[in-house]
This record gives sequence, structure tokens and C-alpha cells, in this order.
Amino acid sequence: MASILFDHYAKIYLDFKRHELKVSTFDKYEKIVENRLLPVFSGRAVTDIRPSDVKHWLYSLVDVSGKTKRHYLGVLSGILQEALFDEIIEKNPVKFVRLPKVQKPVIRPFTSDQVKALLDDAENFNYRHFLAVAFFTGMRSGEIIALKRQDIDLDRRLIRVERSRSKHGETTPKTLTSIRDVPIINTLRPYLDELLKPNGSEYLFVNQYGDPYRDTHCFIYNHWRPALERLGIEYRRLYNTRHTFATNMLYRNLVSPVQLAQILGHANTQMVYDVYVSYVTQWYRDFDRTIEIYV
Repeated sequence: MASILFDHYAKIYLDFKRHELKVSTFDKYEKIVENRLLPVFSGRAVTDIRPSDVKHWLYSLVDVSGKTKRHYLGVLSGILQEALFDEIIEKNPVKFVRLPKVQKPVIRPFTSDQVKALLDDAENFNYRHFLAVAFFTGMRSGEIIALKRQDIDLDRRLIRVERSRSKHGETTPKTLTSIRDVPIINTLRPYLDELLKPNGSEYLFVNQYGDPYRDTHCFIYNHWRPALERLGIEYRRLYNTRHTFATNMLYRNLVSPVQLAQILGHANTQMVYDVYVSYVTQWYRDFDRTIEIYV
């Protein structure tokens, strides 16, 4: 009986994932298989792949983070798991490989002065209002450009988040818990009033052709990067608007971690505690050191 190659189960794995994942997520999985796994394991029988082979491959990855390595291992494990389900292999070799350590992301939020400077510097209407929604709600970029007029409830002062846009099209947000209501704070209200003026579309953000934006690349390359350089602000990703909102909401004691998780669309507070709470140090500075613990 001829050996069954890794390529065979890589194809099976992707065929299954094509039906299980969003288009955008599947695209990432497909690229991992094509660019990271097939160049190493293509042509090899799945029965010949040993834990040591996986380790050698893993240690050769010097251009990615520990988190990304874990993701790659997850995909490799999923492929070999299909072979295990078919009883072609007796054990999944990935199960014997220690997962790489993952460092917590370094949060570098913008200061209040920098937020004001970025908003004041923004001359383009769509870009300026996009920034305002990002800094004052913590919404993801794809969620912002997917906003429709029907999503803005000025009476209840809420923004309904129930879709996202990317180069792969329009879908539901990142996770089920990402479908949520976000409060409209007073500072954001004037920007929303301007966005709600008729523009010939149901979407709040439309390009010069009257179509909703596919993604935020034009904002990043035409406005965001030049603005940071012009203002002398250290470069951060546009996603940092979300980090800035989150850290300031906690830093100023405006919300609890539970409330912040709900506003950001996280399933629970784990992400808030792992990423944001550890950054905020105000609690130590403002701690009442005159208290008597044992009286």
C-alpha cells in the first residue's frame, strides 16, 4: 500500500476548514499551509513525520512571534489529526512538542495630547470621523467602516455593532460576542451628527464613488502614516486606537473590566486582564497608604 502524503491531508484539512471558517480566517489558514507547512512537509508520508521533525521546523522559525508559532502548530496539528482520525497514524506528533512561550503584547497607547493632535490634524472628512469613532468607542476598523445609519440610535445613545468589512467582503464581527451595543459619549455625538447627514448611501463611510470602503488601507497609507510622521509621533498600528480607548477607560476608572470587555466585544474579561489591566498602574499611585489593615 502506497504511503499517504502530508499533501493529501493538508488538502482535506483545508477543504473542511473552508466550510467551517469565515472567508478572512480561512485565507489565513490557507496561507499558513501554502507558505509555512508545504515547503517543509510536502512529499513526506504522514507516517514518517516525527516529533523531532516538528521541533526542527519550529526552531527554524526565527521571523515570527511565539503567538504566531502556536498558531502554525495548531494548523499542523489539525492536519495530522485528520490522519489520526482515519487511523493512518497512531499518534499526533505535534502533541509531543512543547508550545512556545507567548509574551504579552506591549501596549503603547497614545496620550490625550496625541489623540487631540491626530484629530486636529485630520483634514479629510471620512478619515477624521473614522478616527473619532475609533478613539471614542474602541471599535475595530472593520466594524467602523461597516456602520450603517440604522446602527446609530441617538435616542438611546447606542451604536449597534453587528457586521464588519474587509477585503474579503462583509461578514459578522470577529466573534459572536462582538455583536454588541456601544455607548455614544458626548464627545462623539457631534461627529455622528455630521456622519448622519445624507450621503446617498445606507453606510456612514463611503468613498468618492459612493460605495462603502472595502478596508482601511487608504486611511493608513494616505493619512495615518503621514500624520504620525508629520506630528513626530512614534509609529503605531491603526489598531492602537482601540488600545488607547481601553487603557484610558480603565486608567481613569470610567468602567470596570467587565464593562470594558462588553464594550470591546470580548467573550470575557480574560483579554482585558491579560492585556490592559497589567498596563494600568494608577491603582498603585493612588492607593491609600494610610489605611489600617488589622485594627
